Amino acid sequence: MEENWEKRKDHSIITAALVFLLLAAVFALIVSMQIYLGKFTLPFYIVVSGMFLFATSLETESRIGEWIASLGWTLNMFGLFLFYQYGTGNWESWAYAWPLVFPVGPGLGQLSYGVVKARRDPFERGKVLLQLGLGLFVLILIVFKLFF
Repeated sequence: MEENWEKRKDHSIITAALVFLLLAAVFALIVSMQIYLGKFTLPFYIVVSGMFLFATSLETESRIGEWIASLGWTLNMFGLFLFYQYGTGNWESWAYAWPLVFPVGPGLGQLSYGVVKARRDPFERGKVLLQLGLGLFVLILIVFKLFF
């Protein structure tokens, strides 16, 4: 089933506004409730920076928007990985989880940029990077769990 990408609408303004509103609400909640993030401060700010970059990338019409979206999602994946590390203390996963940060992060950036901006090329590149990264993650996970 082939989709018609020419008839799709560009929802970048709405998506960027929602991301910015979500970030503002989170910061307002943290400040008003005086929430202390403790050891999760670094991952939180990395994820917030990644979301800010992704929302900013949606407002560019040139090809640099794809690069910024990829960088934003790479920061998001790194921050989420740090959340996992700090929360569980499973520091051994550093050895095999890096494919989730690098190929999967830019892949999610390209994929989501392509979906929101209604562009087929970034969407297809993102799918390939996502499949490659998840395949590498599973392969390295099996090797490290079996042999080390």
